[in-house]
Formats: sequence, C-alpha cells, structure tokens
Amino acid sequence: MKSTRKGTHLTKTKISSKLLNVIRQNKSFLIVCHINPEGDAIGSISALALGLKNMGKKDICVLSKDGVPEILRFLPSSGLIKQKAPKKEFDVLCIVDCNTLERTGFKELKAKHTVIIDHHIPPDDADKSELYRKLAASVIDPGAAATGILIYKLLSALKISIDKNIATNLYTALLVDTGGFRYSNTSPEALKIACHLIQAGAKPWDIAKEIYDSIPFKSMKLLGLSLSTLDTKDGIAWINTSADMFKQTGTTYEDSEDFVDFPGKVKDIEVAVFFREDDKNVFKLSLRSKGRINVEKIAKSFGGGGHFAAAGCRIKGTLQEVQKKVFTEVRKAIRNAE
Repeated sequence: MKSTRKGTHLTKTKISSKLLNVIRQNKSFLIVCHINPEGDAIGSISALALGLKNMGKKDICVLSKDGVPEILRFLPSSGLIKQKAPKKEFDVLCIVDCNTLERTGFKELKAKHTVIIDHHIPPDDADKSELYRKLAASVIDPGAAATGILIYKLLSALKISIDKNIATNLYTALLVDTGGFRYSNTSPEALKIACHLIQAGAKPWDIAKEIYDSIPFKSMKLLGLSLSTLDTKDGIAWINTSADMFKQTGTTYEDSEDFVDFPGKVKDIEVAVFFREDDKNVFKLSLRSKGRINVEKIAKSFGGGGHFAAAGCRIKGTLQEVQKKVFTEVRKAIRNAE
C-alpha cells in the first residue's frame, strides 16, 4: 500500500491464490457484513452473492443483523438479505466490510472455513485472536477506498463477468464510501473502477437519486432538530441527536446516517463530530477529518476504529461528559498537527 498524502491512498491489492481456491473448491457460502450497514456493506455483500451465483454456487445465505436500510432497498438482490443466521454449517463464512465477528452482531456463525474481505485497519491484537489464527484466507487493505473495490478485484480474479446488477451494487459501495467521490480516498483506482462499473450497466444518476435525493420526510425533520444543536469551537464543529428527537419524529438510528457530513461542511474546521444518543448515557460517535487529523486514532482511544479521515466509537456518560472527553482528544490532535 502506498500513500501520496495523508488520507489519499493508492493500492495494488492482490487477490491470493489461497482465497481463490477456497471459493472455487467449496459449495456453500454464508456472507455477512457489520451492524448498522451502509452502502459499502450492503453493496459489497450483495455483489459477492450475485458473483458466486454467476459462478454456479447455489447454496448462498447473505446476512445483515440490522437488515437493509430503507434508502438501500433499491439495490439488486438486497431483498434476499436475511437478519437471522441459519443453524446449519456452511463451507465458507465470508466476513465483509468488517474484520471481527463482534462487528457482525452475531455471536456464532457456523462454517468450516472463514475469510475476511475488508478495508478497515485490523485490531492491534488481531494476530492473537482465534478468528485470525484460523482464517482460511483474507484480503484486508486499509488503502482501498471501499470494500466494494476488493469485491470487484475478487470477482475479476475469479473471471466472473460484472453484469448490471453486480455493477449497480459495487458502484453504490464506491459512491457511498467516497462521499460521492468527494472524500480524500477518491483515488485514480476508485474512479477507474467506477468507470468500468458504469460501462457494465451501473446508472450513476439513478443511483445518486436513490442515495442522495430520496430522504424520507421524517429523516429531514430529525435532521432539522439535530442541526439546531450545531456549534463550533477550537477547530471542531458538532451536532447531536438525542433519544427525544428520535421519539419526536418517529425515526430510528438509520435515519441519522451521514448526519456527521453537515458539521463537516463548516468552513475553517479540522474535525466534525456527530453525537447520537443510543441509550441512556450511551453515545455513538462519528468523526470526520478535513484532511490533517487522524480521527481513527481518536476513535481507537475510545475503543472504536475506522479510517484516517472517517471513524467512530461508542462512549458511556452524559452528553456533556462525553463531549468533554472527545473534545479534549481532538484538541490535542489538532495541537500536535500544528
């Protein structure tokens, strides 16, 4: 993996023969993504499932603990994604767009072999974990703009034709994880693959309308309440969504997806933070960097993770207590970057 500057990566990911053989030599597959899935997760698992079916694999189960967000239900084959794990044992478990079993939300998934396909930084103790010791194969590249890129490369290495349905899923994965090709991870590779996906049948305008111009009214009401909390200080901009706001608008966590993008639009800040109240004295945080600050390190200090410019974590405490802890770490990171 090479980096031209912080947050912008070029990657020459190679799909190992070991991974290819695991897929070619087995018949049944269990494919799972992380909790609270977004476009990269749903697009990647759907594309992988479609690709395996095109290979002639017939026994395939696709899982998402939290189902498919309403905004992503237009994706081909997303309706086949299940929320409950079957009791049977599969030949291969594919953990996609995350790198621990805990992140899938499932305690136990039965399979003879396990593979990971992901673009997040693995935990520090990954090599010591039972999951990693028993991996049959993996492709983990934090330099890839989206896991969808890794799925594209895997399907290409398997010589599976990228049809319109696969292309639509993978283009959505790329679109979402690059912020509409605006984020610093928008590499030449990402744009080149996006071009190939369009040639294969993905419709950029149709997909963009579904992702960016089809927000439910109740979600917009929730955003309005959340934006009323907008504040900024010391190079940080933030908003929060309380449990009462969810109740008042009849919304769920799904409706607050990408809210962190809005404080991120404030001029002359370094870091944007979104505080979402998940339970009493429990907050889910999303952090975004304008390019200089490594928010993955900040999230990691609170038990979370992610990427250089986009990360998240959960913290216990009142809103004031959580904000104090987070702002202290962000200010420290900003000072160190000066």
